[in-house]
Formats: sequence, structure tokens, C-alpha cells
Amino acid sequence: MTRVFTSLLVVVFLVVGAVQAEDQIAFLDVQEVFKGFYKTHLAQDQIRQQADDIKLERGEIEEEITVLKEEVEALRTDARDETLSAEVRASKRDLLEGKLVDLQTKEREMGEFEKLRKEQLEKQNTRMTRKLFDEIHEAVILYAKAQGFDSVIDRSAQSRLGTQVVLYTKFEVDITADMLAVLNEDREGFEADELELKDEE
Repeated sequence: MTRVFTSLLVVVFLVVGAVQAEDQIAFLDVQEVFKGFYKTHLAQDQIRQQADDIKLERGEIEEEITVLKEEVEALRTDARDETLSAEVRASKRDLLEGKLVDLQTKEREMGEFEKLRKEQLEKQNTRMTRKLFDEIHEAVILYAKAQGFDSVIDRSAQSRLGTQVVLYTKFEVDITADMLAVLNEDREGFEADELELKDEE
């Protein structure tokens, strides 16, 4: 009888230990948290605003190119106009050559502008993403320590084949909603310009 009781106690302790060990591991959908984090929305708004500003700048350069093209065509027509004197046509050809140089310069400027601004926007987006993921990571660590978790696993992680690494988790050990609540606590008092997305000097 004593042996049976002792065996039952061992089984109970093993089961309790297994449950406790299981409870010490939490799962989190990092991608969902990133998308639901209010700072992500603010940062994306800033990126979109900068993209709109780039579009406006590009439009201004395009207008200048359009004007130059129209001037080139007008000068080309005048340079071939037999009703004009040879001296006037020669003058038009000289002006045409100058406008062609201006047009090439402006088109090159457009290409350089697009390349530079695209690179700047990509760098800002990358820096914003990294900064927000770092903030999420720090918050997860603090939360996990406070809740007594030994590990937090990202259930949004994928294998090389593009399949989910974590195929199943119990609702009770998923802290995605909890982390969103923690991260979005100070939303009311936060200013968008605190994100500091501009290029570092």
C-alpha cells in the first residue's frame, strides 16, 4: 500500500512538473503584434507622407522636362523652317543645342533624384522596422520575466519552405493579445514626431 501511494505521489509530481514546465513557455505572433502596434501605424503614415512628398518633387521635375521638350521641338521646327533666314535658322540651331543639353541634364537629374530618394525611403523604412521590432522585443522580455515565462516562441516564424514552424499552440499560452495591450497602453500621450524617422546625420 505504501509503495502504491508513493508511486501515485511520484506520478502526481511528474504531472504537476510537466504542467508547470509547459506553462513556462509562451507563444507570440510577432508579425501580428508588429501590425497592431500603434507606433507601426504612425511610422507607416510618416513613410507614406514622405513618399507623397517625393511624388510631388518628381512631378515638378517632370514639368520642367516637359517644358524643355516643348522648347526643343519648337526650336527644331524653327531651325528647319525655310521661310526664315539662314541667320535666324542658325541662331535657332544654336539655341536648340543648348536646350538639348539642358534636357539631358534635367533627365539625368531626374534619374539621380529617383535613385537617391528611393534609397533614402528604403533606409528609413528598414530603420523604422528594426527600431519597432527592438521595442517589441524589449517589451516581450519584460513581460515574460514578470509572468515567469522561461521562453517566448514566435509562432509566426516560417521554415525555408514557407510553412509555419509552430503548427499548434493552446490559446492559454498565446500572449499575442496581452503584448498588444501592453504596447498600446501609452497610445494617447504619444506624439508621432517622437518616432524620429529622418536620416541620421
